[in-house]
Amino acid sequence: MSKIAIVKEAAEKAMAAENERAHHLSGKAEKLVAGIIVVTGFQLLDTPTLLESSSPWVKILCCLALAVLSLSLLFGLSSLRLKNYEGYPRGDKLWENLKSEEVSEDAAGQAILQSLLKAREQNARVNDAKVNSLFWCGWLFFAGFLSVAGSQLLSAFANL
Repeated sequence: MSKIAIVKEAAEKAMAAENERAHHLSGKAEKLVAGIIVVTGFQLLDTPTLLESSSPWVKILCCLALAVLSLSLLFGLSSLRLKNYEGYPRGDKLWENLKSEEVSEDAAGQAILQSLLKAREQNARVNDAKVNSLFWCGWLFFAGFLSVAGSQLLSAFANL
C-alpha cells in the first residue's frame, strides 16, 4: 500500500470522526436549547407576579434571570449553525481539476489528500468553536437557572 493511500485512509477516518463529533455536539446543543426554553417559559409565566413584588431585589433577579437565559439561548442556537462546515467536493469540481492528462496519479492522489486534510482541519475548527459556544451556553444556563430559583425563593420570602 502506498503512502498516499495510507494517509488518505487515515484522513477519511479523521473526517468521519469530525462529522460524528459534529452530530454529537448538535445533539447536546439541542438538549441544552430545549432545557433553556423550558426554564425560560416557566420564568416568563411568573414574570408578572415577580415584577409586582415589593422587593426591588426580586425584580432585579427576575430581569437578570431572563437576560442570562436569553444569552444562554443565543449561545445554544449559535452552536447549532453549520457555518463553514466542509464536506467532500460537490459536483464535478474535483474531476475538472484532475482530468487533465498532465496530472499524474500521484499528483491526483496528493490533491485529493490535501483536500481531505484541509476539510478535516476546517471542520475541527468549527467543532472546536461549537464546544466553546456550548461551554458558555451551559454555564449561562446554570447561572440563569440559579437566578430563576433565587427570584422565586426571594419572592416567596418577601411575600411572607
